[in-house]
Amino acid sequence: MTSPDLHARLRRHFRVAAMTTALLVPLALAGSGLGSSTAAPTGLSAGDLSPAAASTATAYRPAAPFVARPVNPAVARDLRTFLPRRRGTDIAAPCGTPVLAAHPGTARVLTSTWGGPSLVRVITSPRSLYTTYAYMRSATVVTGQLIQAGQQIGVVGREGRATRCGLHLQVRNNTTRTTYNPTRWLDRHVGRVTPSAGLYGDGGINIATFNVLGASHTAAGGNKASWPNYDKRLPKQIAMLENVKADVVGLQEFQRPQRSLFLTLAGASWGVYPTSTKADPENSIVYRKSKFTLLEGKTFAVPYFDGHERQMPYVLLQDNETGRTAYVINVHNPASTSRYPNQGKWRRLALARERQLIIDLRATGRPVFLTGDFNDREKAFCAITTGKLAITPDSIPSMECAYPPKYYWVDWIFAAGQARFTTLSVDTSTRPNRISDHPLVVSRTHLAD
Repeated sequence: MTSPDLHARLRRHFRVAAMTTALLVPLALAGSGLGSSTAAPTGLSAGDLSPAAASTATAYRPAAPFVARPVNPAVARDLRTFLPRRRGTDIAAPCGTPVLAAHPGTARVLTSTWGGPSLVRVITSPRSLYTTYAYMRSATVVTGQLIQAGQQIGVVGREGRATRCGLHLQVRNNTTRTTYNPTRWLDRHVGRVTPSAGLYGDGGINIATFNVLGASHTAAGGNKASWPNYDKRLPKQIAMLENVKADVVGLQEFQRPQRSLFLTLAGASWGVYPTSTKADPENSIVYRKSKFTLLEGKTFAVPYFDGHERQMPYVLLQDNETGRTAYVINVHNPASTSRYPNQGKWRRLALARERQLIIDLRATGRPVFLTGDFNDREKAFCAITTGKLAITPDSIPSMECAYPPKYYWVDWIFAAGQARFTTLSVDTSTRPNRISDHPLVVSRTHLAD
């Protein structure tokens, strides 16, 4: 929670204006747990769609991390067969069509007489929301695997009591002992935040990345000297972090005057790493003290302009409520500018080092987050995610480069290991309001045991 002192300090610097951000706050709805299904659904009664249409299903790329339709609507037809005694609906689709998780969670693969040998449940949290996918030909996940919304979990089949190719979908909430009509549930929630109380028994962490625009850029002679100076912009930036309830933030271009003012305004509520005033603070990690305890902090060398190395931070944080731990890395890779052209080779080397650090830290068994201004879009994404090393809030695990359908910035949040995302916000109001020339990117993530 924000301390009264912090609010008082902010008010002394500027009159806090009402700022609207795009953060989608997870809905405070209870979910449901595993539960058992005693009513056996009947098989599909509609005719198959053309098997040739199945080839178009692979083009369906819903935007993670929000609720997705489990089968490409271009080749599927919801038969609207839900009845209280049947618990689900049948969706006609060609055999072999990919089946996607409607929401993030943990997979459980079961064998059922009515549902077939590859029935999959995706569970948000113990005794919370879960969905069941039946009639599938095969599962592409295993029990215990962490799942992101929109990730493939199987393929449409004609197993169990199905009479035609299709999928049987159920949506259940054990906390409230509610069985939802899947047709209505999807219509209400597709493209929105998963309506659960969290994931993996974890309420979640709001992680952010923010290039705050260095004080030197808006000082006399800077390339944005017409913008407000840092002492006018920083209080607004702190207010933005408070408005989106950020818990941990990777800050870039966080120069010494900005660090000093941040500690004056917000040091009672926020910890900063590097902790030493002698260290280069331009890439820092700030964390809410009420949420986290800093267990460890280090730096590693990353090539910056013309290959000159700068020390970038990474920390090990412990959630004060759950005791779960995670690493957070924050970086800033060099841009190609008129003064420093052709920096691509140094960005490639930087990405290679950042990827290797993720691999090294993942060996501890802990989740690893990487935030930063990468000055690359697809190249940064591919370098960090290939081989299923990591995902972004709007992507799914991929051996190759499954670039998000809609993302246009160079500011990224990555997660590797036992964590998944439920929200994503990219607030671009920062530029027209002359607060920063980069957006504030925020996502809610959840740590698994």
